[in-house]
Amino acid sequence: MITSVRNIPVDFKEGGIDKNYDEVFGLICRNVKFKIEEKRFVYFIDQDYVMDTTKGYRYENLTPAYKKILDFGLEQLKYPYEETDDKFCKSYNLVLDHMCLLVDRVIDVLNNSCFDMKKQIIWFERMKRFPADGFEEAIQRMLFVNQLFWQTDHRLTGLGAWDAYLQPYYEADLKKGKISRNTALDIIKDVYQTLHEDYEYKSSVLMGDTGQIFVLGRSDMQKNYICNDLTYIFIEAMKEMQFPEPKCLLRVNQETPRDLIELALQSIVTGIGAPLFANDEVVISQLIKFGIDKEDACNYTTSACWEPLIGGKSSSLNNMTALNYLKAFDNLLKRERLEDIKTFDGLIDKYLVYLRRNLNAVKRVLSPIRFQYDPLLSVFTEGCFEQKKDVSCGGARYHHVGITSVAMGNLVDTLFNIKEMVFDTQQYTLYDIKKMIILNFEGTEDIRDLLKEKTSYFGTDREEVISLVNRITDCVEEEIKGYRSYLGGKIKVGLSGSAYMDAARNFGASFDGRKAGEPFTVHISNEDNTSFTEIINFASQVEYGASRFNGNVVDFMVSPDFIQNNWDKFVDFLQLCIKSGFFEMQMNVVSSKTLIAARERPEDFPNLIVRVWGFSAYFRDLPDEYKDVLIERAQKNERVAS
Repeated sequence: MITSVRNIPVDFKEGGIDKNYDEVFGLICRNVKFKIEEKRFVYFIDQDYVMDTTKGYRYENLTPAYKKILDFGLEQLKYPYEETDDKFCKSYNLVLDHMCLLVDRVIDVLNNSCFDMKKQIIWFERMKRFPADGFEEAIQRMLFVNQLFWQTDHRLTGLGAWDAYLQPYYEADLKKGKISRNTALDIIKDVYQTLHEDYEYKSSVLMGDTGQIFVLGRSDMQKNYICNDLTYIFIEAMKEMQFPEPKCLLRVNQETPRDLIELALQSIVTGIGAPLFANDEVVISQLIKFGIDKEDACNYTTSACWEPLIGGKSSSLNNMTALNYLKAFDNLLKRERLEDIKTFDGLIDKYLVYLRRNLNAVKRVLSPIRFQYDPLLSVFTEGCFEQKKDVSCGGARYHHVGITSVAMGNLVDTLFNIKEMVFDTQQYTLYDIKKMIILNFEGTEDIRDLLKEKTSYFGTDREEVISLVNRITDCVEEEIKGYRSYLGGKIKVGLSGSAYMDAARNFGASFDGRKAGEPFTVHISNEDNTSFTEIINFASQVEYGASRFNGNVVDFMVSPDFIQNNWDKFVDFLQLCIKSGFFEMQMNVVSSKTLIAARERPEDFPNLIVRVWGFSAYFRDLPDEYKDVLIERAQKNERVAS
């Protein structure tokens, strides 16, 4: 007997039917082990029976079309018998047959359980042939689909807009007297508990990096803000449960109720760093300009961190690679005749030449990529059924490619420092700068100290700074706009990225005082500047049009006392920020004193939660280098504020 599906990998096949996918998926559904506990929901992940999809590029960081399992029973999702001669239709139906087999196995175990599981038995019996009926039943169905994606090695599986999905069932059960608001809150708290239990297995690069994110609130096509009681309940449950994940993104616009923003801020100041805010005023318009249907744009969700995603309709992977903005400058210093560069504008022109070369290298990396055949994802991706195409063959409605970026802040500060010291005051030559960088400031530590003490340019609302950032991203847009993936998808890019640590480890020094191997700046941030309004002014004037909307996060480091002592003003500030036009915003609300104590005595702070790149995590679980970054940022912010 086979004891682990990891011993039967799915063989990667480009653009066609994988002959053993059905076999492996069937093995999972027939053999996955689970036990029934006395809990509200049935949810299990058998880590010995996980599909091995390491051959080829797997689909991850996506959100399934959960609504399909709400509107239809599994049997209702199948193709008619007469269409099963088509290879894709046959494979598609086999996935659903295997899911029905797993449902039958769950029912058998429930029937033999020593617990009273009559309610759960009815839910699973109905799952095969009928739409969902009731609040809890709808949740159970979505959890069943979610766990199956994790079981089949789909990493970073998103959750989508559960407040929207569940609202009709919630209202119907309220009217019938089956639940109350307090009962619903308890149910959603159980949902958080259920999804959190396997967070160690679900974590990707770092502990807590699970990709599980609820997207709450939305704007309709007339720009009205749409939220409901469940929007509040989800945030209340998150605030009470105090888990680092599942995480939450709250979509906002100028019509967002003040009490909802206050509730979100109450959750953030507990230290969990959630929700992240996404500004519909900016995001939706950029999605539409990119070619996303207006209705789909209004219903966007997000990838694992912050990258806008059309959930359930997209095979768009938004984290394919990271663009390092400093790399082109490093290449310039090493390869150019620096004496020929006479002006700052001339330096920027040369930089853009090398940036285009780096972007061409990015395109060469992306072009050969082909994704694995994935009929399970195809079942829960709109467009595949209608076109009779797997997602790997273009069945989804959208299949664009996303890249993130790092080091824009380091680059901007480097360039303006050079402008001042080389072209304005002529203290140094470009060769002097090159030597300092190559030698990692050895022998010129005084210059490095001077650079470290200088106020950062990036994130200020100086016209020349904003103009330079937009000039650089204009170049990026021009260079990538003609690219098409093998499925016809375009590239999108953003000013945020998770690789600010990894990409910096083996990268040399930069002329902002950063030594070789030290982390790059984090997203859109500036700890030198305590004027939060200024960095919002910067973020609202950066150009996000065309393809530049793949995540642009303003990242604040704020002390708890600052918010508590200025509560009403800070809520006012958030409302003004939405109107100003930031793209996205997240906050770490914690003091350096607490962080230092937690690093020295982790046993005293077992549940301290911090915001990392786009997720929250227990501070104790982070590598020391991430702890150091958070402490340094907090200290710098507090030092300037004092």
